[in-house]
Amino acid sequence: MPGQLHTCITLIEAIGQPLVVIDRSGVIVYGNSAAEATFGWRKDEMFGRAVASLSDRPGWRRTIVRALDSVVQDGHWSGELIVERRDGTRAAVLISASLWRTAQKGADFIIGIVTDISKQKRIEARLRRRVAVQRRRTADLEQHLKQQLTDVRLANRMLSKEIAERTSAEQKLRFQAMLLAAVSQAVIATNLSSDIIYWSRSAERIFGWSESEMIGRHVYDLVAGPRDEAMIADMRATVAAGRTWEGEFTLIRRHGTTFPAFVTVAAIYDEQQQRSGSIAIISDMTERVRDRQALADANARLQEVNADLRLSRDLLHTIVDNLDDALALIDSHGIVQATNRQFARLFDMPPDALPGKPCSEVCPTIAPILARTLSSGLKASGRVQMNRASGGQAILDVYSIPLGNASRQAVVRLADVTEHLQLEAIMRQNERLATSSRLAAIVAHEINTPLQSIQNYLYLLRSHGSEQSAEFLDLVSDEICRVSGLLRRLLDLHRPGDGAIELIDCNTVIERVLLLLNSTLASNGIRVEQRLTTPLQRVSGQRNALTQVLLNLLLNAVDAMPYGGVLSITTRSARETVDRRSTHYVQIVVEDTGPGIAPDLQKRIFDPFFTTKPHGSGLGLTVSRQIVEQHGGRLNGQNVPGGGAAFIITLPAANE
Repeated sequence: MPGQLHTCITLIEAIGQPLVVIDRSGVIVYGNSAAEATFGWRKDEMFGRAVASLSDRPGWRRTIVRALDSVVQDGHWSGELIVERRDGTRAAVLISASLWRTAQKGADFIIGIVTDISKQKRIEARLRRRVAVQRRRTADLEQHLKQQLTDVRLANRMLSKEIAERTSAEQKLRFQAMLLAAVSQAVIATNLSSDIIYWSRSAERIFGWSESEMIGRHVYDLVAGPRDEAMIADMRATVAAGRTWEGEFTLIRRHGTTFPAFVTVAAIYDEQQQRSGSIAIISDMTERVRDRQALADANARLQEVNADLRLSRDLLHTIVDNLDDALALIDSHGIVQATNRQFARLFDMPPDALPGKPCSEVCPTIAPILARTLSSGLKASGRVQMNRASGGQAILDVYSIPLGNASRQAVVRLADVTEHLQLEAIMRQNERLATSSRLAAIVAHEINTPLQSIQNYLYLLRSHGSEQSAEFLDLVSDEICRVSGLLRRLLDLHRPGDGAIELIDCNTVIERVLLLLNSTLASNGIRVEQRLTTPLQRVSGQRNALTQVLLNLLLNAVDAMPYGGVLSITTRSARETVDRRSTHYVQIVVEDTGPGIAPDLQKRIFDPFFTTKPHGSGLGLTVSRQIVEQHGGRLNGQNVPGGGAAFIITLPAANE
């Protein structure tokens, strides 16, 4: 029995897990060497003290009382606490407390297993300190065994005292065996032949074999797969030298599954300080290895995402650098941060020379537009002219777009519209010439009739002599006046101007255009209905440009009604509210009773060069919409219920 007692004490002291035993009143009755090392209190200082008096930190006493009540009522309690060591330092610990009921009534104890979780992130340092603590415990154990041997020798001389000490030792042995059963890690002890001589309850739970099945078996039967003989030899040499060995093994459970384990092995010594075996503490690392693999997988996915991001960044740079528009990133101080290649080409500068330069220095003409965005955080745009480095002028549409961040940065987009505007002017001039040619044909037809009459009257004048000359001359004079009136109307409609902006009465423009086309409309069997609102607010714009729009729409209406119909022209006032601001408009509606616009063509009627006429240019409606939009208005086309098409011109009323 003394030998088994010493063996159990040795096993308990070699575990290294802090253990405190408290009676039901909260008084410490036992603490192992690990508890001394963890809390800094000696055993004689801890024994007999109440746990609640170990700290005066607020809330400590209330927490201890609740924990003790839970253990007494439920049989167990676990949780995290902040404890104070003797030197005043604090540590976070995980405490697992269980109620140990003894055979003696009223002699129940609370076993507390303490785990210092504040050092989990530095596991290597913690393990090294555990080795040092274990060595100190070994030394204390040796000293304790020597003292016990002395006590045994003295007990041989004093029988009564020996019986009392033996009884106390047996109780202590049972108590320490209970402590071993409460440890969460598997504890296995072997003799010098590596045969298992102790198998804890935690080992039964982790491996699945019972104590009776494992006692006497070789400990290396627990190793899965081929053994790493080099690692085993290193472990044996380290333990034989009196040091603690630590490492990882892949172990096998009873049902055949394997799991990674962290193993700590230390030597066991007998009373003569001779090595009698080894003790191993085994921790299941399945969750830790799983977390480690998950972390490795996450790192791999992160690397894939980074590669995709780099690819996307390179692709974005390629796209931006090959855009036709010039782009530049400007900071809140107006300094160029980055540009694309087109921006550098536009200003004839190397791309790497632009970052760091003030935008006002690179292109002074766009600086005011950029300043509006940087000061207000809103979009700004405008059209500017600049001198090219290679000579000549360029017309740029400038768009300043704020970035949605607190640094007040902006992206400037420059679109070179020089060639576009030139092509637009040529297209408009061509359409104007086409309209003028058609008007010339109409006027020529109108003038041809009175000219034929004049020719007939002159022939009659020569044939009848002087007695009817006055009558024929009056008829010739009337026809000449008729020709003169036609020419005046044409000149009045297309009188020369410098394209200046003026106030225009839309009703007057409509009446003059209808007067010029009156004969053409009548000869085609087209009846005109006018619904002109008077008085009508005037609009601000170019008279010739708006006249061209009306001519295009009326001539299109004539073409849509080759067999006659009704042409309706309406003017009206309108009002729209945008951003809580009320704006007045003037609308001109031109309706015909033709076949209307085919549904599949409604979205294309304003496209350049799109036409359904055999000899059309496809530019009339395109130019007309551009003219209206340049006047700040809109031109829309739609079908009329019951047949026909309607084109609506909406122009902002002038503030007279």
